[in-house]
Amino acid sequence: MSLFIRRLWLAAAVAFLPTSALAHGFGQRYDLPVPLGLFILGAGASVVLSFLGMGFFVRKKQESVDYPGYNLLASPLFGWMGSKVFLLLIRVLSIFMFCVTLAAGFWGTENPDKNIVPTMVWIIWWVGLAYVCALIGNLWSLVNPWSIIFSWAEVLYRKIKPGDSLSLEQPYPENLGVWPAVGLFLWFAWAEIVWPHNDLPRNLAVATLGYSIITWTGMFLYGKEAWLERGEAFSIMFGVMGRFSITETRVSESGKNEWRLRPPAVGLLNTDGMSNSMVVLLVLMLATVSFDGFTETPLWHLIRAGIYEGVVWVGRDALLLADTMALIAAPALFLGVYYLFCMLMRAMSGSALSTGEFARLFVLSLVPIAIGYHVAHYFSFLFIQGQRIIPLLSDPFGVGWNLWGTAAYKVDIGIIGAKTTWYASIAAIVIGHICAVYLAHVTALRALENRFAAVRSQYPMLILMVGYTMVSLWIIAQPITGG
Repeated sequence: MSLFIRRLWLAAAVAFLPTSALAHGFGQRYDLPVPLGLFILGAGASVVLSFLGMGFFVRKKQESVDYPGYNLLASPLFGWMGSKVFLLLIRVLSIFMFCVTLAAGFWGTENPDKNIVPTMVWIIWWVGLAYVCALIGNLWSLVNPWSIIFSWAEVLYRKIKPGDSLSLEQPYPENLGVWPAVGLFLWFAWAEIVWPHNDLPRNLAVATLGYSIITWTGMFLYGKEAWLERGEAFSIMFGVMGRFSITETRVSESGKNEWRLRPPAVGLLNTDGMSNSMVVLLVLMLATVSFDGFTETPLWHLIRAGIYEGVVWVGRDALLLADTMALIAAPALFLGVYYLFCMLMRAMSGSALSTGEFARLFVLSLVPIAIGYHVAHYFSFLFIQGQRIIPLLSDPFGVGWNLWGTAAYKVDIGIIGAKTTWYASIAAIVIGHICAVYLAHVTALRALENRFAAVRSQYPMLILMVGYTMVSLWIIAQPITGG
């Protein structure tokens, strides 16, 4: 976890006993009405029961991924949101905040508590936007500043040189897959969890500028859309999260834009185009958010001490190296476990499909699990520490301004209670796993020869999901011991 985030949590959190639910972000404990172990077993049992229910009620093979939907832009209540003026205003606001954030990083105070950059990057953008994309819709596709700026540059370039293109539009190498996004997201995860100076505004501004240069270079070489689909890590990540949400954007047969309401998670049923690199990227997403939570447990500190002893000869950077090694090992471990269970699924089903094909088929069923854990892990943090954006909007540079009259606002730690946080965390994790069970079951029915083979193939996946449900709740309930 970033130093900035950890410091905010530690400033407001207390240590909890094993039977107390962890309340990230505030100084109170919630004593569970029953031992933690019973909650964990109950959550695991609910996933098992959902599997039995799917097997009994979901029997028919779905040949397509069609689902009901309603175009919200066709209603008077939401129709104005599709207007060119509204969309332009949203994009202008996005670019304005992007520029303010960069400027504050380079010319504002270096005090992380008084500069808008750390709060904007770690709380509003990474945590908050992920919530919006996963639960409401892929807002990132509309507000992505790198995409907007490059599009505007293209328009300007074509006015100067009609018929010409700003991009070289080189063919994107097919064998490259989404490996650039894998590397960039791993870099981001390292910056969030390991980098010791990731709360300093200037460091974040430099990192953002560096990522911007990489992104615009990719767009220049291969075209904007090609890079957004293959190389820009957050367009891919937020796009996958958006598949879980209750809305989607489409272009109708008549060429009109549609913003459609749909059942949740059904966007993840479309497994077309899944590659080995995409499997790695999605497992990396799940592994890093889990590892982030694990770093707050006493067990992690024991493991960390052991790794440190093995690399202490490095000197002053030994702890940094130990954390980096663990960060790399976590997704490698997750990937190995996932492929092992895919191999077991293949064996149980008797299918002629390869283990790699199983991995590509079922990897999207892991997305609700990652979303559920993300929601649980950051729930109180977003609603409590996210309030910091209110005073910072009035004084983004930390120089004493009060532009909007909100500079004196104080964070209300009582806005949400420990009990609410605990039960919301349980609900997020369990619902995420139940959605994952449904997606895996429907995918198995579509991909395998018959219903019996499909059900048998899901036994290993059920064990994996029940185990991860229980581990997730255990991590969420651990006391914060990092410093």
